[in-house]
Amino acid sequence: MDKNKFIGIDFSLNSKGVCILENDKAQWISVHRTKNSIPRLLKKEGSPFSIFGTEKDFSINVIEKGSYEGEYHEKERDKIVAGVDFANLVFEKIRDHIDENTYVGMEGLSFGSRGNSLIDISMATALLRERIIGTVDTNRFFVIAPTTVKKFAFKGNAKKDQLYLSLIEKGDERLATFTKKLELNQDKWIKKGGKVEDPCSDIIDATWISLYIEEHLEKLLG
Repeated sequence: MDKNKFIGIDFSLNSKGVCILENDKAQWISVHRTKNSIPRLLKKEGSPFSIFGTEKDFSINVIEKGSYEGEYHEKERDKIVAGVDFANLVFEKIRDHIDENTYVGMEGLSFGSRGNSLIDISMATALLRERIIGTVDTNRFFVIAPTTVKKFAFKGNAKKDQLYLSLIEKGDERLATFTKKLELNQDKWIKKGGKVEDPCSDIIDATWISLYIEEHLEKLLG
């Protein structure tokens, strides 16, 4: 039996989704930062946080998002401290899933972010990648272009709702714990303009990354 394991990570400053895909099962991790009331968010009826929070194949983690105030040097210091803490938290969540048969993939940076946002996400992404590279052989770590993942899932300029619906249509039984909930709640979780309720979008993207690595492993390994 194939023992390979594929970990896809979707990274943003405030919400990270992870999918751990194996031959016969899948698991998911969400690490989300918010300034809203965390207990209220986790208990809100019908929300992805409350629904997936009760599923054994999901690890839903919500932490407080701090504010960066004061002089420039103080804000930059606080950003790096928060970035290190966030990278450590995400890495600790995936560490136990990594072994000699694990392949890890992350999307490359999206340059739609501007100014400080692009700088901050570049820094935070590098912190997490450094931890992964320190554990996974470099030949088993891949950075995939965002458009490549979207083309694989649907099309190169796919919107969040299209990636959502396409994952349901894929019909992969390993993903059923996730996709059945997506299908059941699509009228609530898909918003106007194609936006998708947090943290579904990040978990969906992470799942597509895992699926892409699995299907294109030989090509990626050269």
